Amino acid sequence: MKKIDDGGVGAVVVATGIASVAAQLVFVREYLAQFQGNEIVIALIFFCWLVLGGVGTVAAKGTGLKMVPPNPANLALLSGLLALLSVVQVVAVRGLRDLVFIHGASVGFYGTFGYIAATIAPYALLVGFVLPYALNVARLRLPGYRGNWIYMADNAGDVAGAALFSFVLVYWLTPLQTLLVVHLPLLAAILRLHSAPPRLPIVCLALIALAAGAVFEDRLLPDREGRRLLTAESRYGRLEVVESKGQITLFSDGRPQITSHDPALAEESVHFPLSQIDRPRRVLLVSGIGGMLAEVAKYRPEQVDYVELDPMVAQLQHRFDLLAPADNLTVIAEDGRAYLSGTSNQYDAILVNLPEPETYQVNRFYTAGFFALAKKRLAPEGVLSFAIEGAANYISENRRQKLSSLANAAGSQFAHVVLMPGQRLFFLCSDRPMNTDVPRLLENKGIPTRHIRRYFHGDLTGQRIRQFNEAVDPAIPPNLDLSPRMMRLAFLGWFQRHGESPFWILLLTAAAAFVGAARMTRPQWVLLTTGCTGIGAEMLAIFTFQAIYGYIYLQLGVLVTVFLAGMLPGAWIGGRYTGSRRRALVGADVLLASLLILFALLLTVAPLTLPATALYGFGILISLGCGFQFPIALGLAGDDAAAASRSFSADLMGAALGVLLVSLVLIPLLGMIPACLCLAGLKVASSLVSGSIHGTD
Repeated sequence: MKKIDDGGVGAVVVATGIASVAAQLVFVREYLAQFQGNEIVIALIFFCWLVLGGVGTVAAKGTGLKMVPPNPANLALLSGLLALLSVVQVVAVRGLRDLVFIHGASVGFYGTFGYIAATIAPYALLVGFVLPYALNVARLRLPGYRGNWIYMADNAGDVAGAALFSFVLVYWLTPLQTLLVVHLPLLAAILRLHSAPPRLPIVCLALIALAAGAVFEDRLLPDREGRRLLTAESRYGRLEVVESKGQITLFSDGRPQITSHDPALAEESVHFPLSQIDRPRRVLLVSGIGGMLAEVAKYRPEQVDYVELDPMVAQLQHRFDLLAPADNLTVIAEDGRAYLSGTSNQYDAILVNLPEPETYQVNRFYTAGFFALAKKRLAPEGVLSFAIEGAANYISENRRQKLSSLANAAGSQFAHVVLMPGQRLFFLCSDRPMNTDVPRLLENKGIPTRHIRRYFHGDLTGQRIRQFNEAVDPAIPPNLDLSPRMMRLAFLGWFQRHGESPFWILLLTAAAAFVGAARMTRPQWVLLTTGCTGIGAEMLAIFTFQAIYGYIYLQLGVLVTVFLAGMLPGAWIGGRYTGSRRRALVGADVLLASLLILFALLLTVAPLTLPATALYGFGILISLGCGFQFPIALGLAGDDAAAASRSFSADLMGAALGVLLVSLVLIPLLGMIPACLCLAGLKVASSLVSGSIHGTD
């Protein structure tokens, strides 16, 4: 690429790739912070990005080129506008939510989807437009400039941007500081464009906006109820400490994580399980609830271990007196599952104090796999406790299925699983029988409480306890790591709470895909399946990583990097390939299908011990095959500007379809392994289409 005198267009494309991928990862954090860490938001961001990028790509021909004639000056203007829009989008994401929706209210699927689409549209449309537009500008200088060169330049920038974000920026910079840094190469590339005056005004305007965003970052955050005491950007998410009427609350990605005053919940979380044990000597807390350490101290344990994934969370709890220091307390900055896998400690009680399992990260602590791991670290008659949202009297069908799936998952490991209704619905799991008369147990032990007293019998009656325990349906499948039934129920419950249905989004997506595919040539149809398979495999790797390791935002950029890293060498090999193109497409289809089947086998054999390096290797090989197919199919389509635009569009359309298919349908409904096999089947079908293409030698 260095030997080609393209007037600096290639450098602009590379710099655009660096900036756009890093910006996309910044946008992920912003949307997660606005929608309480729900990973489905990641899928919606990728979907909107791909669809709108595809629309922008299609616009870069015909009428689009007439409205914005291809020349270096317009390319400089569009690229500078891209840098400016990155800051505008972050400000819009943060500031518009409370204007569009009721402050503090839960937002339905379609509201979330619409908000993401509307706010991400300007940047995504422009990114999609710039890539094929740059090809037209390059061909003004070099008529024989190949479309594959632009594809490779863009991919090189994508890999560099994802790697820079993942290995450097996420650890040291805030989101708006990151945007400033990643757009500097783009602004420099604009200044080096040949025959592109005037460039300085747009560069200066973009630089001022980026610098202002970085300087005034804290002032651009949305308001909270109360007084914000501190905001911090952790490598795991956005942390905020807010004081309201004397109560201090620590928020993580917009979700309340721990509060300073919640005595009733603290008592129930501690005394329901610990009252069952004669003398709890070692206690493990997986996350915490405000005031629970004081309740644990009433049992005078010899050792209390507190596990918190994010070390900054523990630091803030100490700083704002949310975590009282004690001689017998050890704070462990590690993922709870990873800690239990590596420690040899035995505990009399393990108390899991996490939110409702409505994200893949939290769901990992409510599966049969986790319960088996916890049991190995419990003393022979130890107790594991966890809780979900309860119900006053009526148990809805969705809630019944949730508690049944959890009870059956725990019951696969423990001889006794008892459901205890309180402020939340507590599950007590042990190989010893449980005594549900907690007030009497506490009286016998001489442990004073304020909330759990004799009058508490009105809430904890035998009838209420039987109501919940008899609601457990043994026929409901247990919640598993790679078949997360709780995520399916949470997803469906999300629609039910807002009177919505997933049918419409799936119908519209299927109809759009059908109409688009019907107008495609066979090489473009192959690219559609390639885009679907590539992004589908990426979403599989993301959610598999989340299920096994549980800190996806930190590793999201790494996974994006490896799924891009193979594209460039694959495209280079495909661009230099001189053999039968038909056989090359068929061979690549078979390779991709084989890789997906192999990945499914690895998940079957080693579902919870799969090393991260296996996911990275899987990503590189998948992207290598996808990158190889693009120049082969593009060459078959003609490699002119119109063919390049249609091929980019087909790839993006397939990727958008893959995001929804895998994230919203296959994984929640079928699980990880069947999702792998479905994608493999898609590539097998694609190989039949590839084999039917004629005139490819």
